[in-house]
Amino acid sequence: MTYKLYDVKPYDTKFDAIVVKVIKEGNKTVIVLDKTLFFPEEGGQSPDKGVIIFEDRSINIVDVQIKDDVIYHYAESDASFLVEQSPVSGEIDFSHRFSNMQQHTGEHIFSGLAKKHFGCTNVGFHLSDNEVTFDYDKPLTSEEIQFLETEVNNVIYENRKVTAYYPDKEELLNLDYRSKKEIEGDVRLVEIEGIDLCACCAPHVRSTGEIGICKVVNYINYKGGVRISILCGRRALELFRKLDNTTKDISKSLSARREDLAEEVNRLSDSLHNAEYKLMDMEKQYLDLTFENIVALKEGKHSLSKHIITDDCIILKLDGFNNNSLRGIVNNLKEKYPDLLVGAIQRVEKGYFFIIGSGKIDCKKVSTYLRDNYGAKGGGSSLMIQGNLDTDLSIEDVTKIYEDML
Repeated sequence: MTYKLYDVKPYDTKFDAIVVKVIKEGNKTVIVLDKTLFFPEEGGQSPDKGVIIFEDRSINIVDVQIKDDVIYHYAESDASFLVEQSPVSGEIDFSHRFSNMQQHTGEHIFSGLAKKHFGCTNVGFHLSDNEVTFDYDKPLTSEEIQFLETEVNNVIYENRKVTAYYPDKEELLNLDYRSKKEIEGDVRLVEIEGIDLCACCAPHVRSTGEIGICKVVNYINYKGGVRISILCGRRALELFRKLDNTTKDISKSLSARREDLAEEVNRLSDSLHNAEYKLMDMEKQYLDLTFENIVALKEGKHSLSKHIITDDCIILKLDGFNNNSLRGIVNNLKEKYPDLLVGAIQRVEKGYFFIIGSGKIDCKKVSTYLRDNYGAKGGGSSLMIQGNLDTDLSIEDVTKIYEDML
């Protein structure tokens, strides 16, 4: 087994060790040492980062795993030059380590208080380089989560002592501690003075004040309970800084004070919705007019050169409309002329978007024809299809396609 230096010296950054085994895996090398400061991926937490130094060579460690108490260090590139039983030194990325310590201790406080106040059991935990999430077996309201967030930060301000230790078996029997699973062998407990006692294998801060701040960033209902995401310490600062810069930019763009942004966004949203309704009304009026003109054309009253009008089909060439509007007029045409192939096309960035319908002709056959002959993409039913012709065609080309189909 590998001696876990991080258990007893979580704030050390450098160590000396002996190479026990060098394992070749493709282009990478896996290194086993007699002892290490590198915390492996374990207990839902991402592993440490850092380097192992052999003679004058520095080996970047990109992953650390543990199996049967043996810790495996994965080198970024080939490090088969290592010699077993040789002395090496190692150095972990303490910025990364300390960030994980802040997050993990923050979660312990949160979960300890959630159990105390609401009887929640932590049934899941994930601490990566980007997020911290944990799952409780009971749902919580937004007010209850906000209450817990406040209480967690009160514990941080109180700067309570954090201690990790291995109790003997007799002592362990008399302790009430949290654990997500049954543990065989020695049990390592992390105690936050007066707040929480939990089985845990990971490094933690020495006192709660080192966490700085804990902020809930999201929560969702999950498997009958709740999944909560938090950020602590430096990660919380980085998030707040990003959000602060974002609100500054929005404030500048909208010429509004930051405290008035919500009100201004609501005003703009209402204005946009009103504009959309007016545009939809204008589209409807135009399409109604177009439909009337098409009917008039079919009855021989006048002609519209830009559309495709034959004895067998009516295809409208339109621009700038949304799909629902196009679908509406195709439905109207299909109802008016059930025996014809009717449709609408409009230019998009490359090629055409089309909607085709018929009360008599099987539109799936039309879809197959367009796909096989012109590489069209899309689908639908025998009554109506839609899709894209990813090609640059003239209106004459499009006319010929419909003539060929018929």
